[in-house]
Amino acid sequence: MDEVKLIQKIQEGDMEKFEELFERYKHQAIRTAYLVTGNRHTSEDIVQEAFVRCYLSIKELRKPEQFKVWFLKMLTRIAWRAINKEKRLVPIENIFEASQRKDSESALKDFQDEKQTQDLYDEISKLDNKHRMVLILYYYNDMSVREIAKVMNCLDGTVKSRLHTARKKLRANLGGLNTDDVYLEKGSELYGSYKSI
Repeated sequence: MDEVKLIQKIQEGDMEKFEELFERYKHQAIRTAYLVTGNRHTSEDIVQEAFVRCYLSIKELRKPEQFKVWFLKMLTRIAWRAINKEKRLVPIENIFEASQRKDSESALKDFQDEKQTQDLYDEISKLDNKHRMVLILYYYNDMSVREIAKVMNCLDGTVKSRLHTARKKLRANLGGLNTDDVYLEKGSELYGSYKSI
């Protein structure tokens, strides 16, 4: 079913359709929350709270075609509040255990790719909330600059500036690695493995 029609049916009172909406967004929501917090349990709590709020207030959404932006804005605010509550980032779990490569060329290449992915994640997790969030929304949620601006309640130019600054910091901090944009290009091998989180 088309997403706009699905939202409209939910707004008309067919709350059984909410389960279908949940299934569409649950993986993206948990990945986003996890990339923001670095903690699986906190991420699950954030996603649960976001879907409960969504369920309670979806009838207030005026433009069903803007659901993704509306939902991710809600999720982002909840995640930031959770981080501020903890007042520090918790140690990162090994999130790469779950990503298994089916067509491995060699164990060494897999190890190198995983190390580069972990190094990239480590550096992204060191960025401040605003810079980390634009990277997560842009590269791992495939959102446009305009959509990110709506989620983060800022101007398009601010999003572009934050993306530029975040990329620059990553390049500087990843010193020993080949820090060309290949690490952040949509469609690159490393981007693909990181997105599978």
